Amino acid sequence: MNKSEVVVSIQNVDKIYKTGDEVVYALKDINLDIYQEEYMSIMGPSGSGKSTLFNTIGALDKPSNGQVLIGDVCLPDLSSSELSYLRCKHIGYVFQAYNLIPSLTARENVALPLTFLGKSEEEANARAEEILKFVELGHRMDNTPGKMSGGQQQRVAIARALANDPSILLADEPTANLDLKTGELIIEIFKNLTVEFGVTVISATHDHKMLAISDRILWVKAGQIDKIEDVKDMDISVGSIG
Repeated sequence: MNKSEVVVSIQNVDKIYKTGDEVVYALKDINLDIYQEEYMSIMGPSGSGKSTLFNTIGALDKPSNGQVLIGDVCLPDLSSSELSYLRCKHIGYVFQAYNLIPSLTARENVALPLTFLGKSEEEANARAEEILKFVELGHRMDNTPGKMSGGQQQRVAIARALANDPSILLADEPTANLDLKTGELIIEIFKNLTVEFGVTVISATHDHKMLAISDRILWVKAGQIDKIEDVKDMDISVGSIG
């Protein structure tokens, strides 16, 4: 992890919802730096603000107050089209639902984001094949999602998220719908991402195996950062965190 370079900086961020006269803080006074090549996991119960923080980091949700910077770009200052370009160019997303296009092959699904950025079909397919081999799906490039297992579809989704060589990868419970063996393969892929691609990985997860390969764990409670812990100082095993 390169602690000399901050990739994401969250400064005095609030997210406020109003219902009639009631004001609810989904996030309140969040300050956080995330570093290049870091693997950070975000933990918190339902309603804690974990998902709101995750979406704010990923430019999917706009804060009510404060700043979110990716590099030296302040996200709240961007227009909708500028935000779309930033998300496409610099951020990869992996979700529980694989969100693959059923009629497209694995290669075509992975190549699609590249065509949005103006890459030629030849360039897009070459990159798609490279990334699919990295996630151990070189033999499945011509299969559509319906002919693949859940774990294979999730690996295609990871490959698609990496297609544009993003600096940040956001993963929302990426192993939640997978069996133990497949989940372990996905975890191994994430473990290698910071080393192989220099990607900063930010994951919302309750999977203790994923927590164990993180650099830091951020705990969210009642819309605020409760604590941040270095994994090297913790004892994490399946079923317990000490």
